[in-house]
Amino acid sequence: MRGFTTESAVRQKRYEADFKELVSAERCKHRLRHLTEEPHLAGTENSRKVAEYLRTEFESYGLQVQVYEYHVYLPHPLEVHVELVSPGQHLAVGKEASWEWDKDSYETEIVPGYNAYSPDGDVTAELIYVNRGLPEDYQILRERGISVEGKICIARYGGSYRGVKAKVAGDNGAVGLILYSDPADDGYMRGDVYPRGPWRSEDAVQRGTVKYIFQHASDPLTPGWAATKDADRLSIAEATDLPKIPVVPLAYRDAKPFLKALAGPNVPSEWQGGLPFAYHIGPGPAKVRIKVRCEHSNRPIYNVIATLEGTEYPDQWVILGNHHDAWVYGAADPGSGTTALLEIAQCLGELAEKGMRPKRTIVFAAWDAEEFGILGSTEWVEDLRSTLQQKAIAYLNVDIAATGGRFYASAIPSLRELIREVTRTVVDPGTLKPVYESWKVAQDKEIPQVGNLGSGSDHSPFVGHAGIPAVSMGFSGAYGVYHAMQDNFYWMEHFGDPTFQYQAAMSRIWGALALQLANADILPFDYETYATDLMTPLKLLQNSGSENKIAKGVKALDDLLTEWQQVAGLLNQGLVRYLASDDLSRIAEINQQLYQLERNLISEAGLPLRPWFKHLIYAPGLNTGYAAVVFPGVLDAIVQGDDAAVHAEINKLVAAFTRMIQQINEIREML
Repeated sequence: MRGFTTESAVRQKRYEADFKELVSAERCKHRLRHLTEEPHLAGTENSRKVAEYLRTEFESYGLQVQVYEYHVYLPHPLEVHVELVSPGQHLAVGKEASWEWDKDSYETEIVPGYNAYSPDGDVTAELIYVNRGLPEDYQILRERGISVEGKICIARYGGSYRGVKAKVAGDNGAVGLILYSDPADDGYMRGDVYPRGPWRSEDAVQRGTVKYIFQHASDPLTPGWAATKDADRLSIAEATDLPKIPVVPLAYRDAKPFLKALAGPNVPSEWQGGLPFAYHIGPGPAKVRIKVRCEHSNRPIYNVIATLEGTEYPDQWVILGNHHDAWVYGAADPGSGTTALLEIAQCLGELAEKGMRPKRTIVFAAWDAEEFGILGSTEWVEDLRSTLQQKAIAYLNVDIAATGGRFYASAIPSLRELIREVTRTVVDPGTLKPVYESWKVAQDKEIPQVGNLGSGSDHSPFVGHAGIPAVSMGFSGAYGVYHAMQDNFYWMEHFGDPTFQYQAAMSRIWGALALQLANADILPFDYETYATDLMTPLKLLQNSGSENKIAKGVKALDDLLTEWQQVAGLLNQGLVRYLASDDLSRIAEINQQLYQLERNLISEAGLPLRPWFKHLIYAPGLNTGYAAVVFPGVLDAIVQGDDAAVHAEINKLVAAFTRMIQQINEIREML
């Protein structure tokens, strides 16, 4: 067991076994039923009630609880109007249909389909189809002599984050953007739709923020500082992370007449979606009116933070986090993760009452306003940044715990091997084999691959802004009700996780990972794997088309990365020998150095185009939004064609790699 003496490993296995034995799928079911009783959009009274419920639950487990209140800019819709005005007429409904057997579908507090942070506007213009609305799609239109200037674009979801689509449409001169879910991607072409199956029905609207989370994850009016009640604030006009054109989402039931009314050339074959007619680009003759009007208010949000204090190192924190706000009912997103978080807290609380407590403090964080752009966790990180950089060992994120049985994980490379080890110890409810084995089979890999961390969930401020190692994970499946009303208890009980065993399995993985980090004699970070994993993206950087201009810098990075890999390998070997020795007097000092290693990879100045992001290795891509890019500062500068910036960013990496090597060698000297 990585990081444990032989004696400690015996105790740890007993602790983990006792914890896993306590985990209950039935409790997960009952909690999820409670969490999904009412819609609980961030900034509403129902969302505050969920926070109160979570506080009461955590306190009942014997944990110390503090609620952090912030006041953030949360626009709620007053009017969302999307209408085909010619040829013919069609008024989009903007809300899911009601079903006689589903009481949830009659709830009056369901927010209509809207894209948070769309500016107010009332525009009428010709419609044009832009496929997924990404830069390459607009390039194809330009090559065909088609301009979107002064037009309303309609783009299908998928391929990138919706906020990227909003920015790119505006940058290309569009006056409005309609986003819709195409049945080829998220509907009947994938399988049976709700209520017969798990896929998106024709009326289900994908709500979602269009905030530019690739610029920063902060409250738009307090970028970089905590949105306390009396904080200084920018005006909405001064915010740098908000779209400039109105953006609205449609279900494919309502997108159909809009797309069918388009003429002009047929689309390229790869642009054809799943509606039963040939798609055309336009522009026109379809003419569309979009009107968006919101109530623009700063509203209170509530982060519920519960603490199980450690026995030996109370000032070292292992943080588990999940958000509690939802667009509507949020059974999968985020309720399945919230049930798992509560389950771990209850089980560890029970063990603590029996005298079995972790060495390090475990923090349980239930965030608010994640759906609006990762606001709750970000405000907390901005508020406590210096404290977190001193105390946080790692942040372990689960957003959606279960929509099926396929395990996935993304992580900072130093934690990847630990994830693999923990998944060997938890049974997959579907195969009755270790999750690790099912994970391997699903990926068709000898060693299952762990992805890179970008944005899109609450790990973003921990990694990108504070340089804290993080993991984000869950079980995935056929999930066609993302951000729709139908992401409710009925969907979960019938399609997502009918036995609730995968939410229990996620609890066991998440909890075991936390316990290993909380109890390890020597923290189980693996910086040899980190260096190894960076070698491939460095090669890609070398082949980026600018190799002649950056060859010398990349060669220096390559040499340093090789040295980093070698000294980290020697450190791993030295730590194994040290754990087997009789003198462990410097363990506390060694650990203090180990969990600060990640901080070597951040720059206080941040990335030149988006200084809120301070991690030099990982950030969301400017045109991906969620997905990570590696060496973002260099890649941003290459895209900008700024040779001086390219060299400056490479020099930052050279300095960071050098710092990393020096600190690893300092730890080796302690052994």
